[in-house]
Amino acid sequence: MPQYDFRCDSCQQRFSLRFRRYADYDRAAPSCPACESSSLSRLITAVSLAGLRRDYSGMSSGDMLSVLESGDERQVDDMVKQVTGGDSDSPQS
Repeated sequence: MPQYDFRCDSCQQRFSLRFRRYADYDRAAPSCPACESSSLSRLITAVSLAGLRRDYSGMSSGDMLSVLESGDERQVDDMVKQVTGGDSDSPQS
């Protein structure tokens, strides 16, 4: 669900609006919830993108070792979960 952040040009109030679809935003005529002004500036505060998931299962042992030595906890956790087929926090038998 897309979220848009705004600042009112009249009263400087910052607020966010969410729309179900991008088309809904295109048709909307947003106004400030504090002063009802329609003079707004759209802000770019955060961008969230879905990244491609790395395939660790086809890696060589040397490549896996590089991931472990990188110190990137998220990559290591993702690799362990993907290669073991489960949760890296649970003990393996």
